[in-house]
Amino acid sequence: MTFDIRSIWVVAALCSAGFGLLVLVLKRNFSDYLGSALTYWGLAYLCFGGFFFLCLGGRWEGPFLVYVLGRTLAAVGFAFEYWAITALKRQKHSATWLIAPPVLLFAALIWSTYAHRNLGMVLAVSNFAYVVVMLRNAASLARPEDDRRPFVDMLAALSFLALAVTTMVAVAGFLHASRASAEYDINSSRLVYCSIAAIVVESFLFGLFLLAVSERLNYDFKFQASHDPLTELYNRRAFEEIGHREVSGAARTGLPLSLFVVDIVHFQRFNEEYGNAIGDFILRAAGDALLRSLRDEDYLCRWSGDQFCALLPGISRAQAERTVERALAAIGGLDIAVEGKPVHVEANIGVVTREDNALEFPLLVKLADVALHKAKESGQDRSAFV
Repeated sequence: MTFDIRSIWVVAALCSAGFGLLVLVLKRNFSDYLGSALTYWGLAYLCFGGFFFLCLGGRWEGPFLVYVLGRTLAAVGFAFEYWAITALKRQKHSATWLIAPPVLLFAALIWSTYAHRNLGMVLAVSNFAYVVVMLRNAASLARPEDDRRPFVDMLAALSFLALAVTTMVAVAGFLHASRASAEYDINSSRLVYCSIAAIVVESFLFGLFLLAVSERLNYDFKFQASHDPLTELYNRRAFEEIGHREVSGAARTGLPLSLFVVDIVHFQRFNEEYGNAIGDFILRAAGDALLRSLRDEDYLCRWSGDQFCALLPGISRAQAERTVERALAAIGGLDIAVEGKPVHVEANIGVVTREDNALEFPLLVKLADVALHKAKESGQDRSAFV
């Protein structure tokens, strides 16, 4: 009894289709970017299932057009994987990578089919196209996301690279076979090994993608628990935890530490005159402006409705004065217009510095609030120290 590679393809077709349907069912629990990523990933595996199914239709040298369609469907699957990866990592994706590879591959396969009717050439051309999209997928996975590179992403990128290398080895064999004869033994050891390797790696990638989705869920839950939903700055609870930690660290090292509270002048008037949507926009813009005026190692939170609080580790009073000047200039320089009319935003800031004293975090905040009231009494766009 001779071995028939199509027995492997039957299993691959059923598994790929099952994986795709499973992901599309899971997708219903997500409505954000994770839902889009799961949709594209499920469609990719349905395409792979269709590819293996079309490969079962008799001897290859017979229904060439069906085989060409199957090979093109696999290219669509790899393109959908690219869209799933960009959706998962919230990257900009190009429709070109979804449309161009399958269309160009289909045209090349149709030409090679009717010009040469050489199965080895068809295999070489299609697998080379797959390699191009695999490398694009690996590059997208390796790109940093929110200044981090999740381990599961890097592992998936390496898996795509391994699959690309394996496929290139197959391309070399197909090119050699195409020069020798137009026929090709579908049960050749090279094709069997490459098929098994591709199925194993794609199954591994399926599991890695679900792990990547789980990692994003965990990261998003942590982010939502520690950040303000409007400004995406730290919320009060997380900031207080950071404050206690940094004050303890300053007490051990003897380094200074500064804290300031920012209040948006006449913010309530903005809400009443322009509406809450404009008020929310001003808060987001003010938060972004303050964040740009700080160092990477500083902390900023939305303290209350229209107030922000910043913690500056290792910053003395003289350095804090310069930081506060930058913060006031950043807020005052906001370019905001409502119905063509410019809206000028100003702020007051109260500052306190912990140097050679034993001030704890709650007392620092109270003193900064006292300084803020002093700044308000002196006018708009002012700062005060205690």
